[in-house]
Formats: sequence, structure tokens, C-alpha cells
Amino acid sequence: MLKLSFGLGNAKLSDFVATFSLPAGYTCPCAKECLSKAHRETGKLTDGKDTRFRCFAATNEARATSVRISRWRNFEYLKAARTLQGMADLIQRSLPFGVQKIRIHVSGDFFNETYFLAWLNVALNNPAVTFYGYTKRCGFMVKYRKQLPDNFVLTASKGGTEDALIGKHRLKYAEVVFSTEEARRKGLELDHDDSHAFTGKKPFTLLLHGTQPKGTEAGEAWKEIKYTIGGYSRDKRNARVEKRVHLVVKKFLTSDLLAA
Repeated sequence: MLKLSFGLGNAKLSDFVATFSLPAGYTCPCAKECLSKAHRETGKLTDGKDTRFRCFAATNEARATSVRISRWRNFEYLKAARTLQGMADLIQRSLPFGVQKIRIHVSGDFFNETYFLAWLNVALNNPAVTFYGYTKRCGFMVKYRKQLPDNFVLTASKGGTEDALIGKHRLKYAEVVFSTEEARRKGLELDHDDSHAFTGKKPFTLLLHGTQPKGTEAGEAWKEIKYTIGGYSRDKRNARVEKRVHLVVKKFLTSDLLAA
């Protein structure tokens, strides 16, 4: 049976956190300030007309064919599943065994409502696992906020086309900043390890990371971060390409079983 590819950790996350990704940009319908895409075949990067900084995930895809293959395979499998039940079943049987936290979308986003609801249902059926992530689909956060279980923790990613909903509905959000000083000026804590994402209800900032176009504000900021702060290399961890891992199928927990 087909299974999705999950990763284990990344440059700032523990190996005990599983990660899931889709193609950057192509699956991000509400992206704006970070909209970037790597061509599926060539890896050539393109940015959106409103891009302020390049998505680090798109840069990773541009550099590594294996990353593009993995993320596009995940996307194709999900589209082929089509229905809510089909997507939920596919995700469920692909979950890594024994992992307590899963970050949904190191790259990509909820590309449609059916897919969003599939993850919501998987979270409901796996109450011992924390599913968390950043999303620019603020409309889904608002529409289903009363149905989201405690183990499905979403943070609005500021800089998208639905930003107006963040303030209107007081959504927890994260904002990318170009320096630690900018974070201080905004009066928001800086998150280096996703701990703010899966705990708490306060907004926070994320430090820009990933190679940026030369001659841009983001490019100059990245040089400062890389050479004076160290970016996420402070953990002395090298960014790793996603790899397929041998997964143990978890028993599917139906709503009836949970109720029992």
C-alpha cells in the first residue's frame, strides 16, 4: 500500500519530532510575502511578485533533487486519495511509530479544505500525539476553531493573503523577523526550536533563515544572521535533506474505538 514520506527532525528540531512536507509554493494558496517555488524538474527558483523573503523550503528543494521527489510524491499520493476518508487513511497508515510530535508542513500548507479536515481527523484519532504547524490558511483556523482538538495546534503564519483574520479573531501567530533587534522592537519572543509553536497561546517571532537573493533587504539580513548570530547552526546541526524512513504501521483508531 502507498505511504507518505516523513522526515525526522531538521536543522532546528529534535530527531524525536517527525516532519511532513509538500512542495513549497505550489501547495501554498495563501502565501504572499514568502512565496517561492522550485521547478519540479529543474529546481529553478522563482519568487512571487510580493515576495519579501525567499522561503527556505523552496531553496532546499532547488538544491536537492531527492527533496523535490519526496515532496512531490507526497502531494501526488494525497491528490490521488481525493476524498476526506481516503486522505485520512493514507496519512494514518503512514504515521511514524512511537513519535509524540509531528510537525505538519515544514514545507507546504493545507492546499484545500478536504486535506485540512483529513489532518484534523487523524489528530482526533491519535490523541496521544501532538500535531502542530504553521499555516496561512487562517480561514480554516477560524471556521473550525471549535472542532480543533487540543493535540492539533496551529499557529497563523503572518505574511499571507488572509492576515486580516489574525487580528479580527485574535489568532495566535508567528512573524518572520530579520534580526533579534526587530523581535525586541515588536515586543515578541524569538522561537528557535518550535517550542512556542506547540505550546502557549502568545504570538512570537521566527528569525529569517535560508539563503536569500543578493542585493535584497532579506539578503543583507541573512548575511548578518549567518555570520554574526549563526542562524540555526547554534545547535551545531547540519540541515539535512528529507529521507524516506522505514515506517511501522500504527493501528488505525476509529472514532468508535475512541468512544468505547
